[in-house]
Amino acid sequence: MQNRNCPIGCLNSQYVEDNFNRLLLYTTMAFFLFLVIVLIVFGYTPQNDSEGYIEHALLCLKAGQPYPCEYSIVGQPFIWNIGQINLIALSLKLFGSFYPVLIVMCAMKAATLWLVGKLTRHIFSPATALLAVVLYFLYPNNWGQSTMLLSEIPMVFFGLLSLWLALRYDKTAILFLSGLLMAVANWFRPVAMIYFGSLLLYLLIFFPKTALRRLPALALGYVFMIIIIGSSCYLRTRHFVYQSETLWFNMSEAIYETSSEPHYDTEMFPKGTPRYIENMQEKTCFQCDSIWRERSIEWLRTHPLDYLKKIPTRLAYLLYSDIDNIAAFSADKSNAADNNVTLPYRNMITQFGSLSGVQRLATISLLFYYALLLMAAAAVFSMLRRRRFRQLFLPLFILVGGSLAIVLAVHGEPRFKAPLMPFLFMLAAAVRKSN
Repeated sequence: MQNRNCPIGCLNSQYVEDNFNRLLLYTTMAFFLFLVIVLIVFGYTPQNDSEGYIEHALLCLKAGQPYPCEYSIVGQPFIWNIGQINLIALSLKLFGSFYPVLIVMCAMKAATLWLVGKLTRHIFSPATALLAVVLYFLYPNNWGQSTMLLSEIPMVFFGLLSLWLALRYDKTAILFLSGLLMAVANWFRPVAMIYFGSLLLYLLIFFPKTALRRLPALALGYVFMIIIIGSSCYLRTRHFVYQSETLWFNMSEAIYETSSEPHYDTEMFPKGTPRYIENMQEKTCFQCDSIWRERSIEWLRTHPLDYLKKIPTRLAYLLYSDIDNIAAFSADKSNAADNNVTLPYRNMITQFGSLSGVQRLATISLLFYYALLLMAAAAVFSMLRRRRFRQLFLPLFILVGGSLAIVLAVHGEPRFKAPLMPFLFMLAAAVRKSN
């Protein structure tokens, strides 16, 4: 029976919302099952970083302490992604295997699809959200990521969950939880700060009246979790560490590199460069970090323009491709260093017939990626023309500001933009004229 206090529009709106939530749930479940099947069929995909995570996890298990422990500091160049290493260590301790982490990766990746839908619904509309979800599901580079033990999936999951809670709810307890989850995301990978900074600006610019009430709860949750993580590390190492510490390690390479492209399979500490430290194996990662920081700041102080000139090229390398996870479908994945897919970009047309199956899938994914970029550009142009700045701000600021922040700190490796990709799907779906 119709509620007399609710107009027809209210009922129709609730019907649309119920249908959207139901479709989103079914799609999320289907995506999870699909990712598990991919994992079962194609198996684990080793990567250089993830192999290092496993080594650190085993070392800390032997020491009987979480990462970082005092035994993982001396002779190591930096503190790596803490959350991911501890997640692997926990799985190894409880199950004697890291494969349960891969199932968790599948679940988090599927939950990220759900969050992309929820965030797009909040910013745009149910129809736009469903389009974003379909694009996310069909995108080939999303299929193989959960066969790897890298830190991007949990970072994106916790970061998007934090954003959604902060945008959707106004209760102090939930905002506190949102801030706490953002710190957890940062524990897995520090680029979560891109999300948090963008959220703070968004609230201050478009919701100034409520922002002053909401921001303290967000900040308190964030700081509370940092204190918990950092204090735990201090008790073990006498160093207050709550996230990975790789900035000055990366920067020390950037101040002497002659090109802006990613440097694969090169010597990590070339003698005669600022990266090289005499007797580094006898020093702690904190001592190394201090040395690299001093050298980098001194160089940047006298050569700021030389560094900034590299940014456009590094940005191009960050954005030109997005096929890193296609290696999951390779026939032989035994060597972590070889688990990447290359394409003959300059001779693609003439050599297409000789491409392997994995290279053809990578080509499809690359064309899909370029289509997403074009759709997103068209959506941005349309929304700017219609002065829809509030809807545009958060996804566009994270994409543009996040890209610049990444290439200012590290070289432009395509994989590094993984935390930004959910917002590309949101903007691409927003190309719909009905928005």
